[in-house]
Amino acid sequence: MNNSYLSHIVFCLAIITSCLSPLAAQEWVSGGLRYCAIGDDEAAVAPWVTDGVSAYADVVIVPETVYYNGANYRVTAVADSAFYNSAITELQLPNTVTHIGRWAMADAFDLHSVTLPLHLEQVSRGMLAGTDITSILIPEGVTRIDDSAFEDCNHLHTVFLPPALTEVGDYAFDGCHNLFEVYSTASHPPVWMGDDAMPAVSGVDLVLPDERAVQAWRADSCWGDHHRYSLWVSDNVVPSFELHNEPWGDNWSRVELGRCLAYRIYGEDGYQMALTTADHYYLPIGDHNAEYVVVPTDGTNDSDDATTVVVNASQTGIADLASERTHPLIYALDGVLHIEGDNHGTWTSVYDVYGRRYYYRPSNDGQILTLHPDRVYIVIVGDYVQKVRL
Repeated sequence: MNNSYLSHIVFCLAIITSCLSPLAAQEWVSGGLRYCAIGDDEAAVAPWVTDGVSAYADVVIVPETVYYNGANYRVTAVADSAFYNSAITELQLPNTVTHIGRWAMADAFDLHSVTLPLHLEQVSRGMLAGTDITSILIPEGVTRIDDSAFEDCNHLHTVFLPPALTEVGDYAFDGCHNLFEVYSTASHPPVWMGDDAMPAVSGVDLVLPDERAVQAWRADSCWGDHHRYSLWVSDNVVPSFELHNEPWGDNWSRVELGRCLAYRIYGEDGYQMALTTADHYYLPIGDHNAEYVVVPTDGTNDSDDATTVVVNASQTGIADLASERTHPLIYALDGVLHIEGDNHGTWTSVYDVYGRRYYYRPSNDGQILTLHPDRVYIVIVGDYVQKVRL
């Protein structure tokens, strides 16, 4: 057993044992989600069941960090069965999440749209089984799709497989009777582990990056079955979309994505923040106008056309609060940034002296623990600016 797989098992066991801990201090509710601590500064989204019914419903956007008891926790995992049999309809996970537990979203029958985190390591057993998703893009670093991961996803018609994928588990796509497109950027096919990964699936277009890949996949005894798969080389992406965005709640702008295959979404800093087939993507509303770039893609080829989405700064309540607001107390102690005072939910931004942003979220009184020590930072809380050295 290699070290990375052993580390994955240990991490998953830590999630399970932590989230089942009877210690109430290890669990809390914030922003409509239940969390459990899985380390000094890490948390997992946990199941939240009352009288046998999941409390989760409608659109769920999981944040990158959550504040609790004087500390900020990075949300790095979704626990086993966290959203099992819930009434959620859309799920957007942050890129801080690297582990999603078994059956995490299974039998959430109304779930039709999912954005998975870019740094996900593995698709777990039964992760999205029985959901109503129509398409799914599996992040580029995933090496294994476990057993029954998408079993009985009756409406699933398009799947994007990542280039790092090496194994597909038993019955991973069993019951996906409407599957007709599989895209992969891999030059060689993944191995089916054990029994058939796609029983009763036929008439699937398998789209690959080039002719050499087509030959390699055709030579495989499973993927080369011409009764089930037709192999094609990926063509240019022709965009046919018109994006719309509008405020959704107080803190988000909802972008209605078009009808292309998938989308790469880039943030203000130019870094890719999402790769998704979701119906909508939710962008944060901050204290200044922000521009994001959306590029249609099929995983192999990106469109030459891109669209800029502008999210306007929030103006709600700013004038009313201006006369009440007092400047926060900002200081560093023992390598921790402290922000004290009633900040009325204004946004906090932390930059280094080179303009790189390290922190951006609605402010809460407390501490920021994730900054590197022995550096100078520019801290902005609302319209108040202060320079601090940790």
